[in-house]
Amino acid sequence: MRRSINPQMALWFGALCTSFAATFIIASGEPPFVVAFYRLFFAVLFFIPVMAIRGWGELKAIKKRHLVWCLLVGISFGLHLVTYIASLNYTSVASAGALASLQPVFVAIGASIFLKERIGLRVRFGIALAVIGGLIVGGGDLLTVTSTALFGDMLALICALMISLYFVAGRALRQHLDILPYLLVVYSSSMVVVAILSLATGTPLTISSPKSFVHLLALGLISTALGHGIFNWALKYVKASAVSLVMLASPVAETVWVYFFLGQVPAVTSIIGGIIVIIGTVLAMRDDEAVEQDTSTVASA
Repeated sequence: MRRSINPQMALWFGALCTSFAATFIIASGEPPFVVAFYRLFFAVLFFIPVMAIRGWGELKAIKKRHLVWCLLVGISFGLHLVTYIASLNYTSVASAGALASLQPVFVAIGASIFLKERIGLRVRFGIALAVIGGLIVGGGDLLTVTSTALFGDMLALICALMISLYFVAGRALRQHLDILPYLLVVYSSSMVVVAILSLATGTPLTISSPKSFVHLLALGLISTALGHGIFNWALKYVKASAVSLVMLASPVAETVWVYFFLGQVPAVTSIIGGIIVIIGTVLAMRDDEAVEQDTSTVASA
């Protein structure tokens, strides 16, 4: 995608694409490592021919220090996927989304410290409002604490920390790297991390049925290659805190899709909290300073 595309509109489309992730994951019925591996595998499989057509020069030109940071970003993204997918096996989609909604706070803190990004008052208020809404979304589930749900909630919290590192480091790296070579290195390293963890835990990376294959293919192409790809593209032009904030719209939409496609009825708290999340996100994104940040102020990777 070129800069002529409006980053703000692109981000909302990316959020729509990633919002189908929970539906694809649950419908596939596959273990967490299998889901995480194949969503990355299909995304990489999509990017390889595109990269081949453009030429491998950009990939070979990546500096060593940038390559190391790309690998670290890939590790964090791989851990983010595994912990998020695993959390859905222990807690509800709403609870997982609620705790994952804390990631804009972590991103804003990390971006202000490491990238010297100034977070405006309107953006701060929008983030606070969106986080409150996210916590309300999972409020009904968080009130009923069981050991199983608590473990799932901890996984969702780790997921939020990992995606925060992914966005903060990605914001710095995208000032130096084009989107295709960046995604290819990050997704490939994430895939290797998931494969190693799968091997260590004795989880075979086999797809159980054609139906599962279709859902995982859709997850890889729609939610990962397209959805997360748009988020990473936007990091070159948009503050990391703004990108992570728009991503909060995904869990809100997820509760809608799992209701229509999987029959999981959302709680009243999900509806109320979801509305608050959207209001907070829209409010923050109306701040031009959050969307069009001068990249010269971004710290070198």
